[in-house]
Amino acid sequence: MVYSGSKRSVSGFGRPRDVGASERIFDAVEFLFVDGGYAAVTIGAVAGRAGVGVKTIYRRFRNRDELILGTIEVRVGMPSFENSGDTVEDLVSMLGAGGQANVQRHRVRFFAAVALESGRHPEFLMALRRRFVWPLRGSLESVLVRAVRRGEVRDDVDLAVVIDLLMGFSGSRFWSGEDFERGQAASGIRVVLEGIGR
Repeated sequence: MVYSGSKRSVSGFGRPRDVGASERIFDAVEFLFVDGGYAAVTIGAVAGRAGVGVKTIYRRFRNRDELILGTIEVRVGMPSFENSGDTVEDLVSMLGAGGQANVQRHRVRFFAAVALESGRHPEFLMALRRRFVWPLRGSLESVLVRAVRRGEVRDDVDLAVVIDLLMGFSGSRFWSGEDFERGQAASGIRVVLEGIGR
């Protein structure tokens, strides 16, 4: 991601950077993308709605795709984890935040807009998959593979299906109107693991 944050000049010279500009840019991107789709998110339109100059955006992002993807990364988050050796804890570290209402709201808004745009801009859908979806699936698979090696999960289980179940859990809770927190995510993960355990 190219986003560089908001800092004042350390030299004391030049115009101080607007510390609120980044949030206004993210707000503008989300509004334009959800309301008007990919084509509506031009650098000029974002700058106008955010009340910043075009150069302010280009200091943070190289182009429109980076601008949208960077906004999604900030608003939705890209989970990271360290292999703790605890399968539940590792899975919760990647999936738990997605169950929080504020994260899930942004995720559904953005991903629904991407789905609507997929026919007109399939290249952007591929960019989103490469940036978010495939890395997350790969991380989930690595946790499950280690669980298989430790004898916690049966070796005849289709891990791709298990990943579908795990990733679909938070979305299902959102659409049913039942947001959940990290602890509830752990409960759902345990249910799945009990079904595939030895």
